[in-house]
Amino acid sequence: MKSKLYQTIKHIYWRLPFSDDKKEAFIGSIRRKLRDAVRDESAITPDDRMALKDAYIKQVLDSAKPESEEYVAETDANYIRQDSDAKIIAYYLTQFHPNKENDEWWGKGVTEWNNVCRAKPQYVGHAQPRLPGELGFYDLRLKENMLRQVELAKKYGVYGFSFYYYWFDGARLLEQPLDLFMANPDIDIPFSLCWANESWTRRFDGTCGEILMKQSDSVESYKAFIASTIRYMQDPRYIKVAGKPVLTVYRPSFIPDCKNVLQYWREKCREAGIEDIHIIGVKEHTWDQDLIALGFDAQSEFHPGTVFKHCKDITAEIDFIQPKFEGLVLDYKDIVVEKKYFKYNHNKLYRAVMPMWDNTARRNNKGMIFQNSSPALYKQWLEDVIGESYQRDDLEDNLIFINAWNEWGEGAYLEPDREYGYAFLQATKDAVESSRK
Repeated sequence: MKSKLYQTIKHIYWRLPFSDDKKEAFIGSIRRKLRDAVRDESAITPDDRMALKDAYIKQVLDSAKPESEEYVAETDANYIRQDSDAKIIAYYLTQFHPNKENDEWWGKGVTEWNNVCRAKPQYVGHAQPRLPGELGFYDLRLKENMLRQVELAKKYGVYGFSFYYYWFDGARLLEQPLDLFMANPDIDIPFSLCWANESWTRRFDGTCGEILMKQSDSVESYKAFIASTIRYMQDPRYIKVAGKPVLTVYRPSFIPDCKNVLQYWREKCREAGIEDIHIIGVKEHTWDQDLIALGFDAQSEFHPGTVFKHCKDITAEIDFIQPKFEGLVLDYKDIVVEKKYFKYNHNKLYRAVMPMWDNTARRNNKGMIFQNSSPALYKQWLEDVIGESYQRDDLEDNLIFINAWNEWGEGAYLEPDREYGYAFLQATKDAVESSRK
């Protein structure tokens, strides 16, 4: 009952006739006041404040070499897949290349790396900026970069990529890396598409919700979408469940006349020689509907959206150097130790795991940070959900989704970085192998 009331209030609030900037500023100020109200500021002396600032400055100066105690070097041992192994599918962001739209909207040559590099620690011990390791600040127009990503993924137990697919009433965005992948069969890894069916806004760089590329909410537009995906589904590398190509929809709540639209997609695929498709709807924390009843074959978690309301909020325990921090700091360790991810469950639900999460690179002082994440905790989370996948009898395959392969701006990635090296990749391999029947 409380959950439904919360969802209703949130649904109404975000539809109030005010700008997103004003709404977020209001929410942020309330969070900051509540945080300050529960803190005993008198316990923090001026000397404490000075020591805090000194520690912060030292952290920033030492960030040129942020290697942690859990740093792992690349292994010589390759993962060898067994038929019963869980299929680890990592979401893949194609934002890492210059393109004419980004040039127009944010300036010449701007990519996701611009957000990553500008990130600043909000408190002592806050791991920002997050800097890439071996792959560097790569450009996805270069085939060599994608080949190495695929090599690493397969070496460490990642079964395939789910490419974010940006289609807006027939217009494409960030399509060049996916087109490069399609044109080169030797970039050999299973893949599927996740349609990011929401309008493209300036939230990419944390500024505001101004719409830059609008996705229509008409039935005609949603029906027209499916034609653009058929050539991908016909590729021999495309991921299938029970012989049916997998298509993920990021925002099911946006689909008008959902049941009929999905049925139309199936009919068009059959006409193209594809017998049927396996349609997965991502569960949205603001829309708790039964997606199976709407025509989806399965539904999927997507973190942190489907886990954060169960998380321990430690924002009030943090001494912020950024005095106007208006976001949230949540405890990743608490999620894993208390296995809070199992508090969320639905019929025909594919589980998901996030290795880390920290979107202050995009959102600055309004970000959501999961403190205390580590390769060891991520491995435990992944082992737990893989183990559960073997026990479920309501799914046609044991797919596990990872958010993400390379969401650097949201601090959610498996790729090697300068703090942990290959540790999160190694944890993925270890979790898959240790969970075998």
